[in-house]
Amino acid sequence: MRILARYTLKEFLPPFIIALICFTFILIFDDLFRLTKLFVQKGISPVYLIELLIYVMPASVVLSLPMAALVAILLSLGRLSTDNEIIAMKAHGVAFHRLMLPLLGMAVVLSVADLALMDYALPRANLAYATLKRDIQRHNPTFVLEEATVMKELEREGKLWMYESTDAKSGRMQDVKIWDGIWTGRPRFSHAQEGTLGFENGRAVLTLYDGLTYEPTTDNSDGYRITKFQQQQLALQLTEDLERGALQNQTPRSMTIVQLKAFINKLEASVPTSQNPDYTRNRLRLAEVEYHKKFSIPFACLAFGLMGVPLGLMVKQGGKMIGFGIGLTVILVYYLLLQIGQSAGLNGMVSPALAMWLPNIVIGAFGIFLSVRMIGEGTLRTWRGRDKLTLVVNRKVES
Repeated sequence: MRILARYTLKEFLPPFIIALICFTFILIFDDLFRLTKLFVQKGISPVYLIELLIYVMPASVVLSLPMAALVAILLSLGRLSTDNEIIAMKAHGVAFHRLMLPLLGMAVVLSVADLALMDYALPRANLAYATLKRDIQRHNPTFVLEEATVMKELEREGKLWMYESTDAKSGRMQDVKIWDGIWTGRPRFSHAQEGTLGFENGRAVLTLYDGLTYEPTTDNSDGYRITKFQQQQLALQLTEDLERGALQNQTPRSMTIVQLKAFINKLEASVPTSQNPDYTRNRLRLAEVEYHKKFSIPFACLAFGLMGVPLGLMVKQGGKMIGFGIGLTVILVYYLLLQIGQSAGLNGMVSPALAMWLPNIVIGAFGIFLSVRMIGEGTLRTWRGRDKLTLVVNRKVES
């Protein structure tokens, strides 16, 4: 039993490591192309790009581990099937569970490791990533001013702004719009005919000319107070030089499991007294989705293991390529269900727990069905073989 377990895991580890590296770099490349544009626009040292990619690494590994586990199971068992080693094992009375248990045990170990990454490394990496990206976005914004484009450098601070065009003679921005306090549920909106962006003591100052400001009234009604101005200055948290700072406001993705649970309890208690209950409920659903995601994604390793072992044993000739194709299909179905569930959970169509665990339930249930079926077929074949063997022995005795 121990020899077979070591042999099976020896076949599992090389394709697992290769698949983990490949899937991780595929996911990082998506961020690499997106961040390269930001660095070209901002003129920042490539050192910061490398730092950001390091912070992206835990998020990529967390997603890659379940995918690599499934592909490795299918490739390793596919290799054994292609070389007829599975048939030889069956001929020597090796039961299905002897092949299944070592791989499922490895899937459990990978699930626990993925959960540790999700709870320890990922929140810290996400917080460091958000902090550095905010500092980069604040740097020298004049390089990224684009007409008719919403500027999102200050989105985390609750500000969005844009302008429609630039006057050819004066160089001023025309038709400037500012949204402030967008995360409070009661935003303030300013609309100016013209605007200029400059720096005073290394800090960005947006000067607006001839405009109106719409802000909510203080009596909790749906009304707005309108203020007209000829000139107004807004200090923006943008710097002429790159300055490193600390990000104070954590999002659910940058919280540990304990922090996120406390945050959920706080939101649940604040819903009845909130001035904007719908906004608070949306934040609560987002936090609950992230909370259950921290558990569901790591334990996708186990769900993939339950499905991968019987599928891998079903593969015959050409097992490696067929197993790889089956693995990619299962991965695609899983993450498609995960995205659909996440959207449904955020919209309140289903509970966040069901939304995040549904892909694991579907994949795991189908894997259990295939496993039970294979165990049943193996038991039936064993009994049929024993009857035939008894008959042959009796005939030899009679002769």
